[in-house]
Amino acid sequence: MKNLKYLILAICMISLWGCKPEKFAPITTDINVVKQMQGTWALSKVTQIDQDASTKGFPYKQVDITSVYPYTELVFALVGDGQGNPTTFTITPGNSPKIVDLTSGTWSVNDPMAPTTIELKNGTVVNTLSVGSYLGLKSGVLTIKKDKKLNGKVLLSYQYEFTKK
Repeated sequence: MKNLKYLILAICMISLWGCKPEKFAPITTDINVVKQMQGTWALSKVTQIDQDASTKGFPYKQVDITSVYPYTELVFALVGDGQGNPTTFTITPGNSPKIVDLTSGTWSVNDPMAPTTIELKNGTVVNTLSVGSYLGLKSGVLTIKKDKKLNGKVLLSYQYEFTKK
């Protein structure tokens, strides 16, 4: 019995002595998302999402409306400085419907490391777009989302998928 007590004590001491924090290498290097967003983007796909239908569980929640209007004529250019900071933008709509009220000005993001919104500004006019996903940036796809609201309630969302030129 006494030996069993010493054996358990020895196992506990070895277990505590063997537990040391390990240093792991970083999974990835820091990615400058804002720098990846910069460039000239052509609109390739537009999806309309009915938020009311989504909350109520209706079967038809979204529809691809790219071919309904000439959306693919729209070109969006985001320019930055040498350090990757946002500076100016231009939107050339062609015959496509406007996705924002501006065609040029300055742009900024809410968080340089992990932006969730892009703010487009020209004078006192400000338009805000939501960043949909970072996943496609590496392969040249930028996803932006814009909500249409009525009395503060989101009724429709538009998801714009841009391809880097």
